[in-house]
Amino acid sequence: MTRRSHRRAGYTLLEVLLATLIAVILLAALYVTLDVTLVRMDTGRDQVGSYGLGRAVVNRMASDLTGVLGPLPPKSGGSGSSSDSSGASGGSSGASSSQSGGTGTTAAAGTGTTAAAGTGATGSGTTTATDPSAQSQTPTTNIPFHAGVIGTDKQLTAFVSRVPESMTDPEAALDPTALLPADVRRVTYYLSPDGLGLCRQERPWATADGVWNSADPDLSTADRDVIAPEVKDVTFEYFDGADWQSSWDGSQPGSDGVTPLGPPRAVRATFVLQFPGRGGEVTERRVQHVVPIRAAVGTYTPPDTGTTTGPAGGTTTTGGM
Repeated sequence: MTRRSHRRAGYTLLEVLLATLIAVILLAALYVTLDVTLVRMDTGRDQVGSYGLGRAVVNRMASDLTGVLGPLPPKSGGSGSSSDSSGASGGSSGASSSQSGGTGTTAAAGTGTTAAAGTGATGSGTTTATDPSAQSQTPTTNIPFHAGVIGTDKQLTAFVSRVPESMTDPEAALDPTALLPADVRRVTYYLSPDGLGLCRQERPWATADGVWNSADPDLSTADRDVIAPEVKDVTFEYFDGADWQSSWDGSQPGSDGVTPLGPPRAVRATFVLQFPGRGGEVTERRVQHVVPIRAAVGTYTPPDTGTTTGPAGGTTTTGGM
């Protein structure tokens, strides 16, 4: 009778080592695959974030520039000089004195730029002398709302129109003691001097001192004005209808010498964004966008309406409205 072996079958040491080696190789390959996948996911997330941030900044700026005010005709307040000379801020009183024989008469009138002179009569001769103590002083220049845009290559200031708060906040409108700003705003985009990023400052009281007569932002609030800390550099350019300019001053007189130049035809903004990546590397992205300004003065010239002066000093219009 044949005896059967009761020894249990198993793996040899070599087989166990080979199986362990294969498992380690598979796990290493899986780890590398997961790492590559995670890196690509992070890279894609950063790209999506950069696109989203750039789009948000561009949309915010485009929304502001959509409401830019355009220049007004001179008779509608288009001349900023007339309002500046008669304004209460910065005007200086002038005096004129007249002397005839031994009797003197003194009168003071007007604000703004005036001159004082004394006239003396002796016999048939007349002499005129200027009093140096009554020389005029230059008042503080107030920027008209219809200047539209004032900016440099690193700073952009726009005078825009918003819906008045009396229409968006009914409770405040019913309060007789509440002071609500008007629809005009001054919006300024600038780079923080401390490297915090792109700042946006909005001033609702456009007629207040320091707002009406200045296009520069209040740098003391730069830490609260930051809207995009990833923006490390910005360049603004202004299209005048033919070329791109590095600066723009819409308060300067236009072709007629009276009406302000107003906003440019378009504004081109170039942003440089930086995003920290894995391993300490920094990803840089450039975003450029052109925003047209519909309130700008175009090249259209109205046709001659044939206006003539009537017999009573009025005007008669023929061939046009």
